[in-house]
Amino acid sequence: MKFTGAALKTKLKATAIHMSMSIAVFAFLAYQIYFNWYPQPYFEIDGGWQGIRLIAAVDLVLGPLITFLIFDLSKRMRAIIFDLVVILVIQFGALAYGVYVTYTQRPVAVVLIDEFVVPAIMEHYGGKLESTGQLSRYSDEKPPIIYADLPLDEAQLAEINRIKIEEKVLENAQMQLYRPQSGLREALDRLQPVFYDRLDFFGAREALEEWLETHGKSADEVLIARFEGRFGNAWLVFDRQGEYLSYFLNPESTVVE
Repeated sequence: MKFTGAALKTKLKATAIHMSMSIAVFAFLAYQIYFNWYPQPYFEIDGGWQGIRLIAAVDLVLGPLITFLIFDLSKRMRAIIFDLVVILVIQFGALAYGVYVTYTQRPVAVVLIDEFVVPAIMEHYGGKLESTGQLSRYSDEKPPIIYADLPLDEAQLAEINRIKIEEKVLENAQMQLYRPQSGLREALDRLQPVFYDRLDFFGAREALEEWLETHGKSADEVLIARFEGRFGNAWLVFDRQGEYLSYFLNPESTVVE
């Protein structure tokens, strides 16, 4: 495809205008993703990075590229308007899909269940969670960090399994198992031997010591838990009352491409 100098200049100008608007939209969405939907460490290891790349591909690449390919000022005004509408429909549709996927896959809760700390997303609740505000009573964190008390009774476990199969609500999203902040503290305290065994197994002892030195803490002052993200792992650090402090990454944690 060949363009005259004037046509190429026009295309580049239109593409630049489109790109500037796309950058503004992307900056807003990137802020929401990084600070509100996937705050660290979840951005890096639980889907935020993948979401922002998806939106960047649509917003910063697809839209401006289509503008460069089909925009032609030499066409009649009706044809130019039609082209612009096509560009907007394609980009808006793709961008809406990317935003929808990124938003709905965000962790709405971080749940300690059994001996694992895992994310809970909206679809895990099987439509039972009307609003994420329902989870705020368990924790002030965003997303809230919640303890789910998995019972040992066979009848209760059978009911949990029934809810999982028939109502499509995963164990980590069954709110009848959720306990208040005091339950989280007690569970973390009880599970410290388990998490310290994993700390050594995954070679993360040095990372913990670096965190303690940086924050002026001793090991006796904190509780730790290993978060099993969808694209990596991190260690969450709490004070002795079960209040979340910060995190450090596992040495082997990488973002999955």
